[in-house]
Formats: sequence, C-alpha cells, structure tokens
Amino acid sequence: MKTDCQFLIIDDNEVDQLVTQQLLKKDFGAVEVAQAGNGIEAMQWIQDLKSDLPNSLVILLDVRMPLMDGFQFLDAFESLNEEVKKMTKIIMLSSTLDPRDIEQAEAHKNVIQLFSKPLPVKQLHALI
Repeated sequence: MKTDCQFLIIDDNEVDQLVTQQLLKKDFGAVEVAQAGNGIEAMQWIQDLKSDLPNSLVILLDVRMPLMDGFQFLDAFESLNEEVKKMTKIIMLSSTLDPRDIEQAEAHKNVIQLFSKPLPVKQLHALI
C-alpha cells in the first residue's frame, strides 16, 4: 500500500529505527523515512525542512531518549507554527510499561495513538 505521507522516526535505539523503517517500507511501499536519535535532532530536521515538508508527516516518537525525550519533544512541538502541526500526526511508539508514561501519552492533545514496539503496521494503516 502506497502513501503520500512522509515518516519521521524519533528513537535513540538504532535497532528499533531499522526495524520500524523496514516495516514501513515493506507495508507502505517506497516511502520517505527520516530518522532522528532524539527530540533535538527531530526539531532541527523539522526546522530545516519546514518549507519543504510534505502535506502529511507521520512522526513515530519514542518515549525514553537522551537529551530530549518524547514528552520534551511534544512540548517543543507546541512552538511550531499551526500549519506544521496541522499536517502532522504523532504516534508514540514505545516499550514502556510505566503507567504514568502511558497515561501522559494518551492524554496529550498532539498524540493520536500510543503503540507498543514493534510497530503494528495494520493498526497504523487504520490511523493514516
């Protein structure tokens, strides 16, 4: 299944990045998949490409990362212009079992879903 959206994986674990990227490419076809190791890198990527972002950006966001974790990224994401926020879907993708993390992710207005790793691509299809 092809899609017009671009994906951004924000995860500090290179194995998780690779697995998620391969799942996306296998199930969504030849899609653009960018990667960032933490929230700071991701914010920089978004700032650098702001004028060239696709009409639909799907961010797959890990919870626990060094430098800027997933929740800190969500706070920084709030500072972006409304156009970028409107075209972006954020899905938290984590292996956390901490009920506070789960509750915080599910309650956040910019997070449309929290999935456990590995990425459940069939459920992702339903969201986008």
